[in-house]
Amino acid sequence: MRFSFVVTAYNIEDYIGPCLDSLTPCLRPGDQLIVVDDGSSDCSCEEIMARLAPLEGRGIELCPIFLGANTQGGVGIPANVALNEVRGEALFFVDGDDLLEAGGFMAARQAYEARPSDLLIANYRVYDAALDRYMPPADQPLWARVPGARDPEARRHLALQMIGVPWRKIYRVAFLRAAGLRFPEGDFFYEDNPFHWQACLAAAEIRFLDRSVCAHRVARAGQTMAAQGAELTAFFDHYETILSLLPDAQYRPDALRWLLENIAWHIERLDPGAHWIYALRAQEVLAAVPEADWQALRHDPVALRSWGVARALAAGDLAAVISGWQGQAVMRRLADLEGRLAHLSDEMDRQQQTLGGVQGWAEGQRALQEFHALKAMAKSRQADEAG
Repeated sequence: MRFSFVVTAYNIEDYIGPCLDSLTPCLRPGDQLIVVDDGSSDCSCEEIMARLAPLEGRGIELCPIFLGANTQGGVGIPANVALNEVRGEALFFVDGDDLLEAGGFMAARQAYEARPSDLLIANYRVYDAALDRYMPPADQPLWARVPGARDPEARRHLALQMIGVPWRKIYRVAFLRAAGLRFPEGDFFYEDNPFHWQACLAAAEIRFLDRSVCAHRVARAGQTMAAQGAELTAFFDHYETILSLLPDAQYRPDALRWLLENIAWHIERLDPGAHWIYALRAQEVLAAVPEADWQALRHDPVALRSWGVARALAAGDLAAVISGWQGQAVMRRLADLEGRLAHLSDEMDRQQQTLGGVQGWAEGQRALQEFHALKAMAKSRQADEAG
């Protein structure tokens, strides 16, 4: 069976080479490799051509595409450009800064070739670049429910609860074309979420394989997943898009669960400067959620992570919610400063008699002053809330 691989890239010159190297063992003669660069301003294009050169003469159709200028939004336009070029029977997306895990991917490929389906959803690992460690994805517990999802609708509901990234799935190309599936295009990011919902809702058969097919990199500088500002309001746009795709009301709680899961993630990282913009958009969308949808998730552990905040936003209690967010931001800053102080204290002990020690002492004093100021702010906020 011929596979088409789609790799998208934008300003990832340090990562695209290792990504393509990790993909090489997964290629077979007859496969197609499409690499779309979305107008990189670094040396990504040169890296792409350098890594593709050794693949010449191996019977693999190479299709590098250089868009020349960065397109609007995120991966939507580059991915759709690639979809126009797909010639294989099965399709697999690759994030240009990730690393494929050849053993897991080839197991997924073998399982798919033995029994093709519209979608095969595999597992993956998360590589935290800041901590230099691998972790399971947040939806790891859902794999325990796969054996019990015996009928197509049960598998569909389960698939809709999994993280909707495209680079964990093998797609049947004929299915994508028959359903007319495309990534949404516009001035927003996280386009893979509506695409995931379109694919899962349209698929006649969804299969699962609990093997890690790639290591997904997070905490990289410039990464979309590192977003902390108003761009996160795109999730409310995507929620409205998802609602418009639903064939009937039975999937509405699934859609709300998806949104609440992402709100919980946003709260942990939202920049204070974006609090009001985010809260106003959230109130606009959440106020329109029918009470039946809320009640359907009343005991769902994922939904409950942001249940109270979401209900308060829906009710228009924005000031109280934002006050809570500000307090949490102060506490996170305090925790960060405590870590910095501990590190600087160790450095000052080691370098006390050197120029570096003097500089380290000054930096430590600044951090200490900031720490005490924030601590006083936190105590004042706690007193106000208690009053």
